[in-house]
Amino acid sequence: MVSNFWVDIENGSSARVGAGPLRASQFSYRSRLSASGDFTFIVSAADPNLAALAEKRVAVCRYVDRNGDMQTFGSGVIDKVTRTIADDGSMVITVSGNALVRELSYRSVGLLDLSGIGGAGVLDAPDQIMAFAPAGWSIDSGETATSVYAGFDGESVLHALTRVGEHIGEHWRLGTGRSVEWLGPASVFIASGVRAVQHVNDPVSAETVGNIALITTLEEESDAADLITRVIPRGSGNGGVVLTLAPATDTAPSGYTLDLVNNYVKRDDAEATYGRIERVLDYKEIGPISNTTPDVQAAANMLLQASVEHLRRYGSPQKFYRVGLANVNQVLKPGTSLHCVYRSLLDGHVVYDLDAEFNLLEVDSQISEMGIETTSVLISTIDRLPQSDSEYLAQQAMQARVLSAHQQLGASVDTFTYRDELDNSKGASFRCWLGDEYTSIQRAVMRFRIQPLRSTVKSVAGQSTTTSSGGGSTSGSGGAATPTTNATPHGHAISVINGVVGKQVYFDGLFFRSAAATGTAQTQTELPAGGHTHNVSVPAHTHTTPNHTHDLTPNITMAHGIYEESSGNTLALSNLVIKLNGGADLRASAVSLGEGWYEIDITDELVDSVFRPSQENNEIAITTAVAKTARIEAQITIRGVVQAVAYG
Repeated sequence: MVSNFWVDIENGSSARVGAGPLRASQFSYRSRLSASGDFTFIVSAADPNLAALAEKRVAVCRYVDRNGDMQTFGSGVIDKVTRTIADDGSMVITVSGNALVRELSYRSVGLLDLSGIGGAGVLDAPDQIMAFAPAGWSIDSGETATSVYAGFDGESVLHALTRVGEHIGEHWRLGTGRSVEWLGPASVFIASGVRAVQHVNDPVSAETVGNIALITTLEEESDAADLITRVIPRGSGNGGVVLTLAPATDTAPSGYTLDLVNNYVKRDDAEATYGRIERVLDYKEIGPISNTTPDVQAAANMLLQASVEHLRRYGSPQKFYRVGLANVNQVLKPGTSLHCVYRSLLDGHVVYDLDAEFNLLEVDSQISEMGIETTSVLISTIDRLPQSDSEYLAQQAMQARVLSAHQQLGASVDTFTYRDELDNSKGASFRCWLGDEYTSIQRAVMRFRIQPLRSTVKSVAGQSTTTSSGGGSTSGSGGAATPTTNATPHGHAISVINGVVGKQVYFDGLFFRSAAATGTAQTQTELPAGGHTHNVSVPAHTHTTPNHTHDLTPNITMAHGIYEESSGNTLALSNLVIKLNGGADLRASAVSLGEGWYEIDITDELVDSVFRPSQENNEIAITTAVAKTARIEAQITIRGVVQAVAYG
């Protein structure tokens, strides 16, 4: 039994308001898996601290446990105060509101990028989201088992946590005080340690052991209203321009079929049993954070992940059990498991048999003078809460807000016009840039026609003019002695050679030799190497330039107008070579459009495997080997998908 429990009223700074706590007769608390719970308590109108009670303040129920330590049973934000007056004039005040996790809706995550490095996503998304929570909040184990690729723009902390969990099939719950516990996927839920049974043979022993709960009521709800077998997902974008599964690089898990071309994911066993039940689902918050190929692929992979998770939760009829419990003198927690056994017999025949391990989705507990107990639970074999009509409408409203706040993909049609001339020495070149504003290219075509070469000069005429200059001119020089060198044989007259007068000698380039008579020995004198020099004198002289004429540049006369080459000297389609970025010749794929126009679909040559531009700078080159000319008039039309904001 717990006789010492009370309700403190606090402000947003966790400071207690009033002279003391409120004395409540009972405090009931509902905790939910991956959602905000609620609370309610009753207080007397005669409570001396009633003045502290006000909307939007925080009610915290505390108690002292058997060890004498103060504990928190539950808390929440006061939304509603109801005063009920009985026939005898007495008044009962009922206070209710959302669990304390409601405070997480008071803060926005702003423009939060969870794309990771190179579009790889992040594993600490819960940690990053909770960094925007109000002061005093914390998170335990804020890492996910699956990478998260997401972007938020103004959503609340509470909404961001919920959406991240939905897309990857992981869960969280409110912890003690202002803390969040990240639980991961349902496959790792731990057992609660309690076994719920229809009856107890020895109630005293059961109470002593403390792990046997008595089922007082049981209500089963089988829900197939939202059953679907095939999801056609649409991510960021408007109208027909949306992110689809086409760029996805991940594969569907076993038991699911992925069709990239037709943009759907199918749950195989569900469709085999119930037939084809498809639904278009919008995930407007899933889109490329940055407009790069890795980001587009990561966004498509996240779209696939979210689609598979939806089919896992809604691909078969789900059964939910509301179970009333007794003998549970503890607070069970959502996100754990509970083994439930219940059998009903009629005339000796089993009409209802339940024996399985279930996920705890919702837990109702209360504290009173009788103590703490869990009064009922909502359990299921699936790890999702049933969706009410109001929750569905709230979700649609949020989707509308996401559509208006998030950057959305949009259609774009761009046309580039060109004109260039060519012959067999110079080709025509058309360039177009496809920057990172393009998320994808849906279709790209070049339309062109071949025209005769044209010029704005119709004809050219010219003549030469002659001018004369006369009188001539004279130049003079005073002369000078100029040394010259010569090593070739030549004769010299000298007076004496070796004492012989009048002898003639000659120089053969190396020796002086005498011209002696036959039989007489020749006398020779060797000169130094390099020969010898002679001084040559140039006397004064003049040059005379006679009268003469010069031919000057011709005078050119142009007749302006339009000159057009003849058709016989104009290139034809068969003479051309057409290449995109140096690839294969595309001329054979040209289709006649009439009136001289042709069309070539260049989509496949322009995009990669995920329909992104293969490169930014693109060139279409047209050449010919035929000695003719032409003028090419062309248009390149790009129909693509762009983002309103392309992050660099």
